Amino acid sequence: MDEMKLPLELLSAGLSIIIVIAIFIKVFQYKQKLDVLKEMDRRKDMLKLTKEDKEYIDLNLKEYSEKLVKVEGLTRLLFPIFITIGAILFLLFSFEETLIHLNVIIVAYIYLQIHRIHTRNYTKFLEELSK
Repeated sequence: MDEMKLPLELLSAGLSIIIVIAIFIKVFQYKQKLDVLKEMDRRKDMLKLTKEDKEYIDLNLKEYSEKLVKVEGLTRLLFPIFITIGAILFLLFSFEETLIHLNVIIVAYIYLQIHRIHTRNYTKFLEELSK
């Protein structure tokens, strides 16, 4: 029986699209979290922070500080891996095919950087609120 083969380029493009969608979701979630912190910052300026708000800030600050360390480590770990995968792609495929597959690596790297930046900014904002 003849099985239908899924072209590798189609799989690569589909994976890139999924990662781009994940980037948009990440940005949307970040905006929502940032709106909550902006509201708390407004309350802090008016000296109306409740005990629950302070607990929320302290809990999230601890959580995001730990998360920041993990994200920074993951970024440092994956960067050389992405470079190695890119080099292997250049060895295995022609230049045109390699560019198609490199798209996934580039989009994944962008996602990782956005995640790192959002985590760092959120942590800094929480630190400002906790003062």
